[in-house]
Amino acid sequence: MNASLSNSSYIDSPYQGLQSWAAQLVDLAKHRGVHPDKLLKGTRLFYQDFAAGTASISVEQFYRLQENCRQFDNQHQLSFLLGRKLLNHNPLYSAFSQAESLRTLQKLLTRTPLHGFNLFNAEHKYHQGRHYFIINLSFGAINAAVEQFCCELFASFIAATCKWRIGNNSDLCFSFPYAQPSHIEQYQTNLQANCKFSQQLFMVSISDELYNKHLIDSCPSLLQQSLATIKQHPLPAAPWLQLVRNHISAQPQQNLETVAQHFAMSPATFKRKLKQHHTRFSALQDCINRQTAVFNIATLAQSNETLAGELNFSDLTNFRRAFKRWTGTTPSNLRCQLNYSEQGDL
Repeated sequence: MNASLSNSSYIDSPYQGLQSWAAQLVDLAKHRGVHPDKLLKGTRLFYQDFAAGTASISVEQFYRLQENCRQFDNQHQLSFLLGRKLLNHNPLYSAFSQAESLRTLQKLLTRTPLHGFNLFNAEHKYHQGRHYFIINLSFGAINAAVEQFCCELFASFIAATCKWRIGNNSDLCFSFPYAQPSHIEQYQTNLQANCKFSQQLFMVSISDELYNKHLIDSCPSLLQQSLATIKQHPLPAAPWLQLVRNHISAQPQQNLETVAQHFAMSPATFKRKLKQHHTRFSALQDCINRQTAVFNIATLAQSNETLAGELNFSDLTNFRRAFKRWTGTTPSNLRCQLNYSEQGDL
């Protein structure tokens, strides 16, 4: 059956949950001496609307706000500070405080994507006693600066939540798709976890032992009460780009025309919608393949032959050529880079 679209699927439509995040971000910056008018430049938003509680925020506007914050935030603190506050004034807070394990927390985020948290989506993998979550932005990103801000934001949320519920982050490991930034002290201070850079994907991992550890301060009955309250809120539609990404992952042999047909669109309309999300069909395909290839090399230690077969390449030369297009390097060079980066892990 063809997937349908709703207005909430578009990056420039008002999106549930971002009002609180944006308001907190503006106030965090304001307390650090940045005038709200500078932060809101180009967003078509006004500080008076935040104060009155009437601001309606789209993903596009939230991204523009992040760009402005990055410009005026010389210490690069705001993404981390906001990440630690994402549960403030959020109905999910009560459920998170009563959850029985980190597994339960993860399922809460997946099954109740309310209040901005479906800005992100995760692909779950398990290997040799560790759980891996490859994180993607459900709406794409307008540029590398916004992507980095979002990575820091979500990593800070995960780290703060783990420290809150299990006491420390010593087992937590983050992989980031960019080089080690100059403000590395913010990662050390706010994440207090193992961090790897230049990994070509955004990923968090944790041991099975801690992922399933029973949290002694949990209360299942109060958790059920919290879930009943949450269920009173209508669930937002799954972000359209996430649906497209999921379909391409499940049907990697399909081309643009057949995928557009699945979503009941002409190829021209489909390409236009992808452009609204700051991406292209080929870029989505390359991103999916890149993440699979990097994970399978870095974590599963797959050979070129095994990986080429999994990605439906019958010729190793074509696989290496495609791999270099996806990652900018060869499989052997990537293995060397990964080994080198492990020597400098935080």
